[in-house]
Amino acid sequence: MSQVRTFVTENFKFLVVIISFLVTMYAQHTTNTSHIAELTIRCQSLESKIQDQYDKIDAIKLDKAVFEATMTQFTQMRSDLQEMRADIKELLKNQK
Repeated sequence: MSQVRTFVTENFKFLVVIISFLVTMYAQHTTNTSHIAELTIRCQSLESKIQDQYDKIDAIKLDKAVFEATMTQFTQMRSDLQEMRADIKELLKNQK
């Protein structure tokens, strides 16, 4: 027992440095672990926001495709109406 006491008294500064180093490493580890958990949560929320944005973009693309198809149909209907109008005018001219 006296040997341990002698060792501790002779190497007190060295033991304090080692213990404080270990405590500091543990404190950094726990702090980093909590930061990692926080960053993981933030990353997940950002990923869900990004996915929502992609969904909105896909919906806009679908709306654009529907709009373009509708405009194509309107253009075709307009040309058909102009053709029918021209045909009706021609028929009316022939009846006079």
